[in-house]
Amino acid sequence: MQQSRYIPLSDSEHEAYEFLGSGPKGTIKKIIQFVAIDANIYNLQFGDWDEDTQMIRDDVRSNNEDRSKVLATVAFTVFDFMKHHPQAIIFARGSTIARTRLYQMGISENLVEIKQMFDIQGYIENGWEPFRKGKNYLAFYLKAR
Repeated sequence: MQQSRYIPLSDSEHEAYEFLGSGPKGTIKKIIQFVAIDANIYNLQFGDWDEDTQMIRDDVRSNNEDRSKVLATVAFTVFDFMKHHPQAIIFARGSTIARTRLYQMGISENLVEIKQMFDIQGYIENGWEPFRKGKNYLAFYLKAR
């Protein structure tokens, strides 16, 4: 993925990343975490860091005019995480339908490159299927080929 992105910092386990997004609304700290929910299954959590609560806020819209750059950075961390955890399965779902749709658009834009390295599935009401452009999914999972 050759899109412009931010440079994230990772923890030593390559399971948590942070970076600073910037735009007309200033600098916003973003956090990406891959949280184990079962053996080798990780939930991708992403959002703005709230200094007051010391938690990720995945329910806010920054509107800082850097969406493409932020999504490219999240994609980069997925590739980096999988490089260090090749047996992992990543589960992702947005905190809202609109956010899930946004993730789906990002996947669709980079599907050729993603499919070279990963098996990506989308969840519809009656189960998992190979991800296809133009179809609305409720969630996604990704694993190395």
